[in-house]
Amino acid sequence: MQFESSRIKGKNRGKFLGFPTINLKIPKNFQLEDGIYAAFVKINDENFKGALHFGPVPTFNEPKKSLEVFLIDVRDKNIPELEEAVISVSIVKRLREVKKFTTNKDLILQMQADVTKAKNILNRYQST
Repeated sequence: MQFESSRIKGKNRGKFLGFPTINLKIPKNFQLEDGIYAAFVKINDENFKGALHFGPVPTFNEPKKSLEVFLIDVRDKNIPELEEAVISVSIVKRLREVKKFTTNKDLILQMQADVTKAKNILNRYQST
């Protein structure tokens, strides 16, 4: 699945947890199962590997769905200019369902595992 979106304002929780994400506007008629995904992301003609979340945020008691992507191996200062950028996302593989975590530490450990898994999948996908 591929889609295009634009950045919207988030709550900065990802940054607080050590995984700053780009919050994306959910496209109209968006048809994606809730979950965590490995994805390729293109911003301003630059390509990135990403871990994408789509769905509610049960750990923070938010039933409203969100769409956000963490750019793997990118530090804050290397994030491309996002104002008015079209962000293209190509979903490669679903990693897992959305679930609720009891503590931030448990969530961070799972996010680390998700990013590692996404990176490995995307590296294999890229080399074929």
